[in-house]
Amino acid sequence: MSKNSGLTFPVAGDDSIFFPKEALCPMCKSAKVNEPHSMAIVNLGALLMTNRAKGNGSMSDKLEGFLSFIWHGAHDGGTGEDSDISAYLNIVENVRGGQADLYFCSTNCLRTFFNACVDELENRIAANKTE
Repeated sequence: MSKNSGLTFPVAGDDSIFFPKEALCPMCKSAKVNEPHSMAIVNLGALLMTNRAKGNGSMSDKLEGFLSFIWHGAHDGGTGEDSDISAYLNIVENVRGGQADLYFCSTNCLRTFFNACVDELENRIAANKTE
């Protein structure tokens, strides 16, 4: 869990393609999200192309969507911060059909969410340093 974010990762996965499940902003917990309210959305996914020439595609049970932040430290003579350290954060995983939506009431709450994700990745990097 990120510093003071209250988030549990992954936030969406398996058959849950929407985050949050309730129509309340997951960051400020005071403003409504989802239709008919204003919102900032992170939309991620893939389409199984049935006719690329015509641009036809759709969601498919053959696809599983994901969104991850990864730290890949330098190795084998490479240079950079936190060498030989690896860390990952699955933000969304195993999304059936390949697509998911994350809803926030404002760009500020969207930014707060991504900051919380980066904070959690940094926590995992630090934890791997101590191992």
